[in-house]
Amino acid sequence: MNKYFQAMIQKTMQLIAIDSVQSTPCPSSPFGEGVAKCLDLVCETAKSMGMTTHNEGGFYCTCDIGEGETFGILGHIDVVPYDDDWSANPLGEIKGDTIYGRGILDDKGPMICCLYAVHQLLEEGYMPKCKIRFIFGGNEESGWKCIDKYNEVDVMPEKGFSPDGDFPVINCEKGLVGYDVYLDVPKGMIDIDGGSRGNIVMSKCSCIIDGKLSAESNDRLQVEVKDGKTYITSYGKPAHASTPWEGVNALWGLLEYLSKNLGGEYTILKERLCHNDGSGANVKLSDEKSGKLTFNVGVAKIEKDADGVDKLHLIIDIRHPVTYTKEAILGMLQDSLDTKYVSVRNFHDPLYIDKNNELVQSLLKSYNKVTGENAMPITIGGGTYARALKCGVAFGPMFPGMESVIHQKDERLSISDFKKMYEVYYTAIKDLLFN
Repeated sequence: MNKYFQAMIQKTMQLIAIDSVQSTPCPSSPFGEGVAKCLDLVCETAKSMGMTTHNEGGFYCTCDIGEGETFGILGHIDVVPYDDDWSANPLGEIKGDTIYGRGILDDKGPMICCLYAVHQLLEEGYMPKCKIRFIFGGNEESGWKCIDKYNEVDVMPEKGFSPDGDFPVINCEKGLVGYDVYLDVPKGMIDIDGGSRGNIVMSKCSCIIDGKLSAESNDRLQVEVKDGKTYITSYGKPAHASTPWEGVNALWGLLEYLSKNLGGEYTILKERLCHNDGSGANVKLSDEKSGKLTFNVGVAKIEKDADGVDKLHLIIDIRHPVTYTKEAILGMLQDSLDTKYVSVRNFHDPLYIDKNNELVQSLLKSYNKVTGENAMPITIGGGTYARALKCGVAFGPMFPGMESVIHQKDERLSISDFKKMYEVYYTAIKDLLFN
C-alpha cells in the first residue's frame, strides 16, 4: 500500500465525515454548510498538491494542473440523505477491510482517488500533456445547479470522464427524467406520505384511510385501526432509481393492501404504478442501443393545487432509451394515467458516444490492462456529469459483480477494491493524459 493510497484513504475519510446532504443555504454555499466545507477541503487539498483552485461561491470548485486543451474529470461531493439504520457510522467508519460511509462510492471516494492519482504522477516526474481540470460539483444529487452555474461563468471542457458510474466504461446513458404527476385523490384517502426523492426507491410510505379496514400486519406492513380510521405504514428497501429492481418500493406494498381491501381506484393505481418496466403506464420501451426503460415512483404526497383542491402528487423517475424523447413519454403518461397534469420537473438528455471513440478505447484499454479482463463498454440508467461534456463517458467506480449499495444504507467499499480502483485510475490517467 503506497503512501499516496494511504493518504488518499485518510483524505476520503475526512471528506465523508462532513455531512453534505443539501441543506439550508448559507453565505458560503447555496447548498448548505456541509457542501461548503467539502469544497473548501477539496481546494485546500489540491493546493497542497500544486494545483490552481477556484471556488465559485459554493456552487462548485475547480482544481487545475498543466497547460493546453482542457480535459475534465467531473464528480460531486454532495450526497443523498441517510438514516440511522446503518451497521456502521454513515459519516465514515472502517470495519475490518471495509470502509463505510455515505459518499465512499457516490462520489467522494472516486473523485479523491483520481485527485491523488494525478498527485502521484506529478511527484513521480510525469508531465501533463494538457490542462487537467477537476470539477467538484455541489448539487449533483438535487438538480445540477452547480453545472448550470459552471456553464454560465466558464467554458466546459470538450472531453473528459466522470468517476460516478461503473467500470469498465459507460459510453451510453439513458435519458433521465423526473415527472410531476397530479391525480385525483382516491376515495377514502385522507393522507399519504411516501419517499423523499424521485431518484430513490421509496423505503417507507404511510397512509390514512377514512374507515375501518383489516388490521393485518407483517414484516413490511403495519396497520392500526382507531377512531374510525385506518393507519397504514408500508416498508420497503431503498435503491437507486436506475436499478429499481434492487430495492423494494414501499408504495407497492401499500397499494397491494388497499387494492385487496378496497379495490376500485386502488386496484387501478396498483396496476398502473407497480411495475419497474413502466408496463402498467404503457411506457414499456426499449431500443438496441441502450436497452429497457425503468420506472420508479419515488415520492407520493397529497398536496393542494392552484385552486386549493387536494391532489395525489407523484414524482416518477424514468430512465428511457436513447432513441425516445421525454416529450413523447410525457404524452404516453398523460394518456395511460388519465390526467393532463403531467410535467417535467428535471431531466438530463441521453448520452451516447460510439464505442470505437478514442476516449472510450483508451480508458477501456487501461482498465483491461489492470484487471486482466477483455471487457467492453456498457450502458447504464444512471445519470453522470459525463452528459455535461461534448465527448464524455462515465468511468467507474463500481466493478462488475460488486453489490450495489449506492443510495442505500451501509454504502461501503472494501479496501482491496479501493486499491484496485486507485490502480485503474492511476493507469488510465497516466496513459491518457501524461507524457
